[in-house]
Amino acid sequence: MNFDLTRRAFLQTVMTVIILPKVSFAQDGFRKISIPVLLYHDISFEMSDDYTITPRLFAAHMEWLYANGYKAISFADLDTESSLDCAVVITFDDGYASFINYAFPFLRAYGFKATINIIGEYVGSYITDRGARPTLSWDEYRYLTASGLVSLGCHTDRLHVLRNQGAAGVSDEVLFEDLQRFQSIFKQEMGTPSEIIAWPYGLYNERSIAVARKAGFRYILTSKPGFYQHADNYTEIPRINMSENNQLFAFQSRIGGQ
Repeated sequence: MNFDLTRRAFLQTVMTVIILPKVSFAQDGFRKISIPVLLYHDISFEMSDDYTITPRLFAAHMEWLYANGYKAISFADLDTESSLDCAVVITFDDGYASFINYAFPFLRAYGFKATINIIGEYVGSYITDRGARPTLSWDEYRYLTASGLVSLGCHTDRLHVLRNQGAAGVSDEVLFEDLQRFQSIFKQEMGTPSEIIAWPYGLYNERSIAVARKAGFRYILTSKPGFYQHADNYTEIPRINMSENNQLFAFQSRIGGQ
């Protein structure tokens, strides 16, 4: 992939600022760091909606993060990294094939990590919501995870079709069965179960969290906007949705300004 060196130089000389992590202290005195968890979906020149970003703008986001000293970490790194200053978590929901063409080259070039949350029933096929969009296959997931840069999470197996209900609209039994089916297939394909789940359309309730934990998920991602406070637990991690509305200066203000 050929990077635009002129634009990179522009970003580094004009837009580089000193970013100090937003730090607060819990009542027990524990140092809390606010970490942005970014939520991407599809990357496309052809599609245009609130769940799609152009390759050009995605490149600008990644270049800005890199130029400003951010490190993109995995959820597992939240427990093991010695310093979380200027850390960001990058997530992708649904598992679109555009990830391997437009996102992965930047991850590899900058050493950024990312998590893809997979809809089980659509692996290696198409998602027809808002146009036919190809999805990644299990072979591609194995290739991506072998890099050490990509982690995989669950976006349920067959519940993504419940646009107005999601996990909150089914019984505990149905939800557990769906998550268990995902885990079984995932373990067969990837060797170990997943620890990460993202709720379709951000729809869930307290019972959903309990069922997800029972199914073996530790990091539970929402679609609630906001920054993850590192002193919090992992059961309701907020994320910031990324779309074409997040042009570069808006992105800088939202992520750098917190």
